[in-house]
Amino acid sequence: MRFGGNTPKTLMNLSKYYASDHWRKRSQDFRAKHPRCAMCGATEKLHVHHRRYRFYREKDSDLECLCESCHLKGVHKQKGEENLLDIDFNHSKTRGDRLSKLIDNALTAHPEAPRDYLGASRLGHECARALQYEFFNTPKDEGKGFTGQTLRIFQVGHVLEDMAAGWLRSAGFNLRTVDKDGRQFGFVTGGGKIKGHCDGVIVGGPEEFGPFPRLWECKTASAKKWKEFVKSKVKTANVTYYAQIQLYLAYLGLDQNPALFTVINKDDSSLYHEDIPFDASYAQEISDRAVRIIQCCLAGELLPREYPSQDCFICKFCPYSERCWR
Repeated sequence: MRFGGNTPKTLMNLSKYYASDHWRKRSQDFRAKHPRCAMCGATEKLHVHHRRYRFYREKDSDLECLCESCHLKGVHKQKGEENLLDIDFNHSKTRGDRLSKLIDNALTAHPEAPRDYLGASRLGHECARALQYEFFNTPKDEGKGFTGQTLRIFQVGHVLEDMAAGWLRSAGFNLRTVDKDGRQFGFVTGGGKIKGHCDGVIVGGPEEFGPFPRLWECKTASAKKWKEFVKSKVKTANVTYYAQIQLYLAYLGLDQNPALFTVINKDDSSLYHEDIPFDASYAQEISDRAVRIIQCCLAGELLPREYPSQDCFICKFCPYSERCWR
């Protein structure tokens, strides 16, 4: 199979095309032949989705019948495609691009079930108001949701963390990532509205690295960010990670011994390890902050903005910036 080739880009006003007599009949005939959503099996509010754009000459293999929810929320992430677009899945792209698009569509078609709690991994985030939006599963600003590439990055990170656990075990550490019932170690507090699950607990190993037990947390980073961890330590390089570790130490009763924090350099597989002692006052501060956020959420109270302007660096990259400032 040969991937490659360049052809002129195709621009089409989709609004006009979808209003054409040709498409109305083509869509009606296709739905009659395929009366169920190809993803969930629904039979109502059916759309015809273009898997490949070949205007006025679509083949059945170019089309797919989807319900409104799977089509707009799953495939298109509610972005709307009625404007003049540079079509991202047609013959104007290479076969390699189209294959990547198919993979990304599959990854984003079935998002994770929404959470009804705040996760410990997020409680150190700079903006409490953004955490409220997360708690309520508020839709992100257009174009700021998780892309297929982002989800692939997450999955690669999980695989590398599993590998790191194996490396530690091979070095003589008794690392446990689940309890006796096969469940990930974690905690629940705040009436079930605050939860956290750690990567593991080291219960034994070379004497030099004791005493045990010790909390173990593992992250992955680009080479640039990895060097920042080495130079500045986790509390400066990523305070959200630091807060997460402090909460685990407190709520899992592992505060007597320092946590072991491992960072994998995704570019060259270098490893950085840092001992992180328990900081009781900081853990209490983050815990109190979490409770305050939950209380405000349950009371229907939106916390004040943390920053003076939407032009602030943090706000610019926030997925809720437009909603927050409009």
